[in-house]
Amino acid sequence: MPKVSKFFRVAVEGATADGRTIERQQLLDMAATYNRNTYAARVNMEHIRGITADPPFRALGDVIALKTEEITLDVAGTPEKKLALFAQIEPTDDLLKINAAKQKLFSSVEINPNFAASGKAYLMGLAVTDSPASLGTEMLQFVAGQREKGADPLAARRSAPNTLFTAAEESAIEFEEVAAIPGDAASRGFFEAAGAFFKNLVAQQQGAQPAPVPAPAPSPAPAPHSPANDNDQRFAAIASGMEALVKGIDAMREEFSASLSTVKADVAKLNATIDNTAAPGQSARSSATGGNGQILADC
Repeated sequence: MPKVSKFFRVAVEGATADGRTIERQQLLDMAATYNRNTYAARVNMEHIRGITADPPFRALGDVIALKTEEITLDVAGTPEKKLALFAQIEPTDDLLKINAAKQKLFSSVEINPNFAASGKAYLMGLAVTDSPASLGTEMLQFVAGQREKGADPLAARRSAPNTLFTAAEESAIEFEEVAAIPGDAASRGFFEAAGAFFKNLVAQQQGAQPAPVPAPAPSPAPAPHSPANDNDQRFAAIASGMEALVKGIDAMREEFSASLSTVKADVAKLNATIDNTAAPGQSARSSATGGNGQILADC
């Protein structure tokens, strides 16, 4: 089954890793406007987008949804209320392995503050990282100094010149399985078997070699009185009905073949009878003869 994460914190209003500030409204904009059909934000490593599908910088998953919540942070010993952005992701197997190994436990978001000239902020990507300090206080100081000199040390990592990176947030990412969509292995196996049967039937009628019929994929036994058990009962009823239909088709095919043989025999008898039957008013079919007794033609 596919896995998705529970919502986890990826950003908080305030300072960014590149010396700027995330406004509260930008977090609200991202949560309100995120739409995978408009622009799907992918999960990457250290804000580096690989140009190939090879590790370690290939995509590690997709951002599914965003939301905001008020949180309380301890800032220099003083609790402060801040708005935080939370994300839900669908990870690749690579990210699951990385997370299980306790690697890349922090996250940082890439924000376009004026997405598609809309005047609203949008999430462009989510990075996992092991260096919260380098994307936080130390990076803030380093980038601020470089920007004063006209340099941008993060330029190569930006998807667009005006995007900004947040300081890394510790990410307690928990993954959970989600129900498979219709068309899972068990149901696909059942319908593939049914389709193969009808293909075999056509092949037999055409004298071709029938293909093997795959067995439906087994499904785990669900707990009694569970929704999954109800689904299994429905599939069992469908399978039983299909089996009865198959038997009925076999019986009809055998009956048709027997009837066809009978019709062929009757036609052969009728042709023989016609050949041996005289025309009306004539006792028997006779040969026409010429003047010298030589047979010229049949009458």
